[in-house]
Amino acid sequence: MRDRGRAPSGAAVKPKFLTDLLECPTRTTRKEIAIAAAEPEFSSEQVGLRFAIGTILLVGAYAAWPMIPFVLAANIDPGVKAWLSGLLGATPFLSKFVAILIMGRPAYHFLKRTVYDRIRRRF
Repeated sequence: MRDRGRAPSGAAVKPKFLTDLLECPTRTTRKEIAIAAAEPEFSSEQVGLRFAIGTILLVGAYAAWPMIPFVLAANIDPGVKAWLSGLLGATPFLSKFVAILIMGRPAYHFLKRTVYDRIRRRF
C-alpha cells in the first residue's frame, strides 16, 4: 500500500498523488465566516457642507446639456462653437469626478448607499 502523506490530526496535508484529492476531500475542518461590509457607514451629520456642494455640482451639471442648442444657434466662430458644445456635452461626466473630489470618501459612500437603498425599495 502506498504512503498517502497522512499528518497528525488537525494539520493540513499536501497530497502526494492526484487521487488523494478525490478520495479524501475534507482533510481539515473549515468554518464559514461572514464577510464584513467593505464600506463604512456614514451618517448625514458626518458628511457636512462638502456633501451639499458636491450634490449641487452633480445635479447642476446636467443643466449644461439643454444649453447646447443655444450655443449651436449662436452667431460665433465654428471652431469656438464646436469647442463650447463639446465642453457642455462632457460637463456632466467631468463633474462627477470633481464632485467626488469635493465631497470626499465619507460623502461619496453616503450618497451611493442612499441611492442604492432607494433603488432597491422601488424594484
